[in-house]
Amino acid sequence: MDGTVTCQLDDSTVNTSIVGTYTIIYSAEDSSNNLATLQKIVTVSETTTLEGLNYSGFGDYYATIDTSTDVITDLALLLRRTILYVSYGDARYVYEVYENGSQVVLYDTVGSDSYQQVPATGLDGWGDRGVITTPDFSITINREHVWACNDMQIMPLDGDRTLDGYVGFELNDDSFDSRPDNGDRGHYSDLFNLWNALESPNITHSDHFFGEENGDTAEAYLMNNIFYPGEEYKGDIARILFYMTLMYPYLTLVDEGSPFAIEGTIYYGYLDILLQWNQEDPVSDYELVMNQTIFGEQGNRNPFIDFYSQGFADILFANGDPDVQD
Repeated sequence: MDGTVTCQLDDSTVNTSIVGTYTIIYSAEDSSNNLATLQKIVTVSETTTLEGLNYSGFGDYYATIDTSTDVITDLALLLRRTILYVSYGDARYVYEVYENGSQVVLYDTVGSDSYQQVPATGLDGWGDRGVITTPDFSITINREHVWACNDMQIMPLDGDRTLDGYVGFELNDDSFDSRPDNGDRGHYSDLFNLWNALESPNITHSDHFFGEENGDTAEAYLMNNIFYPGEEYKGDIARILFYMTLMYPYLTLVDEGSPFAIEGTIYYGYLDILLQWNQEDPVSDYELVMNQTIFGEQGNRNPFIDFYSQGFADILFANGDPDVQD
């Protein structure tokens, strides 16, 4: 075992002053001359000012963006600068709630005994190690990483597993375990990416890409190794993944058919489908509540919820995933 292996960047260059698409290649070689490479597509687009975007209604959180000449970059840096991570263990007790105060359990559907009936108060919202039993139903829930852990192959620059705030990230050199323990804090405990979810579809999702292989249905399903989350949740899923790709460098959403669409890497998708879901399933009342709850718990916001009515996702992804680096 070589332990940590240094990753090298080849002679590829990105000219940020010239609009276009660039390919850069990272490589790493161990003491036995085993060579691994990773290609990365970088898109340089026109500077985005988003003139006329209404930043009111969110206190002064977006105040520094109001005069920005590069909103995409400055917005990503704002999200990173203001996050204060909670632990993975504590994340299970930050509940997304319906108007009646019950817990939103990802993948639960209309017609089930538990739908809009799961408690969301303290430890009761997690039950006995995820098993919640009432006189009317019994379900098992897990914590679901919407952007699957195995597809977040990045690591903090200092390797710290208990981050207070954002420290910058680099590609995972295989030395960093992508799965968190309850005491860990970092990208894998980001509250925007964590939902309490029904156990069975959560396991089925695994690290598969999101898509729609068998049409629009109420319940989640897996077909051709593509996971569909159910019609009630598809817009929520899209806006979570939009946040994640803006929040973290290297994490990249790709379209169907992309040669980089490989499970267990930094790539996830599919962007074209997610943009469609974002339009078909608008922001819900419980998303608005959760956005405000996370702001209070974690310190940052999801702009794809805040600026949904202004078509923010379509504007930001007009030239593909921007992949803002530190």
